[in-house]
Amino acid sequence: MAMTGKTPRKTLPQGITKVLKRLHYPVDVILLCVRWYVACSLSLRDL
Repeated sequence: MAMTGKTPRKTLPQGITKVLKRLHYPVDVILLCVRWYVACSLSLRDL
């Protein structure tokens, strides 16, 4: 079987999955944005 480059999803606790079902964006996209926010920490003062 060929690898597609994606890592398998990890299972989350049931309480978190209930909250995440109501989100408008996939969890992968949200986590990527949070990583960028934490890594770059941009604000209007930086402009």
